[in-house]
Amino acid sequence: MLVEMLPLLVFTTFSGLAAGAYAIDALCGNDRKNGGPEAPARPWLFPLVCLVLLSVGLCGTLMHLGQPFRFANGMANPGSMIAQEAYWSLTFGLIVVVDLVLTKTKRASVRPVCWAGALVSVGLMVVTGLAYYQSLGLPAWSGAATVPLFLVGDLALGAGLCALLNRREADIEKLFCINVAAQIAFAAVLVAYGLHLARIGIDFTGLLVASGMLGPVGVGVVAVVLRLGKLPSRTGAIALFLLTTVSVVIARFAFFAAGML
Repeated sequence: MLVEMLPLLVFTTFSGLAAGAYAIDALCGNDRKNGGPEAPARPWLFPLVCLVLLSVGLCGTLMHLGQPFRFANGMANPGSMIAQEAYWSLTFGLIVVVDLVLTKTKRASVRPVCWAGALVSVGLMVVTGLAYYQSLGLPAWSGAATVPLFLVGDLALGAGLCALLNRREADIEKLFCINVAAQIAFAAVLVAYGLHLARIGIDFTGLLVASGMLGPVGVGVVAVVLRLGKLPSRTGAIALFLLTTVSVVIARFAFFAAGML
């Protein structure tokens, strides 16, 4: 079962990191979008990281399909969710490449490109959730909490990655607030998904509680300590990213395991 889940975890986690971070970055309007004196020294680093993460995620899709002709068959059927994931992923990747080229040559990204990428990234996150929600033969996946589980988790991951890559104190504090808000929503989604599993006779309470303790609770504690000035912002950003990532991975492990029982 673990071998079957690994490609799904790789795709949803790495592509979700890239998509969530790009959406959060567009909303925060950080300094890489202008060429002012406070602009980061390497504004191209963020799109490069997103592109690498997306590429790793797509490798997970290829691992899942196993053979190249299966990928070709999936792409040939636009109505299939695998094709939809591929189309949204490739479109998002092209926009990130454009952003990377612009930031490398102009030392600042272009807002229309960032907003286009953010819209496509949200589409990718939603489509990823829908791909599992439409698995009607798997009750553990076809519940109402499935799409929010991926969408909110990706946004939390994205806020963590943005905080990790950002160097300005004010931006890190703002990203912490966004992540805490996402974690509150994620806690509600975990409860909803746990109730859905209980209704259909599946119990993954332990993993869902562990995810909640590391993510919503752990990030909340780090945010309070950071707010009190007891923790350096860089250390807080690292803790935020690690706690969020492990929390989301545990929740998705429970999700995939529940569907493969």
